[in-house]
Amino acid sequence: MAERRGDARGNLPDVSRPVHAWDDEGEPLVLWRNDLRRARNIEGFKEVRERRQIVGVVPGGGWMTEWQDPDAGTSFADPVVAWAVYSDGEARAIDTDSAGEACLLFPSDKDRRTYHPGQIPAVPLPGDKSPGTSKEDG
Repeated sequence: MAERRGDARGNLPDVSRPVHAWDDEGEPLVLWRNDLRRARNIEGFKEVRERRQIVGVVPGGGWMTEWQDPDAGTSFADPVVAWAVYSDGEARAIDTDSAGEACLLFPSDKDRRTYHPGQIPAVPLPGDKSPGTSKEDG
């Protein structure tokens, strides 16, 4: 993302333009007045910043999302319909709401967990044996 800043009098507004390509010398190219130009040749150019964006979407792959309503003491589970993959490598689960609209899930949501039904828990539940141990191991 190439950014252009206004001057002290505020004549030029802050403008961000997506980098569409890089030339052979590694210079960022932006669309300017229907032409692809080097960002540094555009008046007011300041810097290139990386901007996180969704670069792909892949199927849910059997993952589930479960959320709890602490007030009602109930929980609900839905299949993850897809994963949104970001330019920095993070993937976020996509669920649907009651109207069928897709929504990105936030990993910081305390009342929700996303899991795969076939995954081995990282910490065994009380009374469960640790994965990979046998009776001889104790």
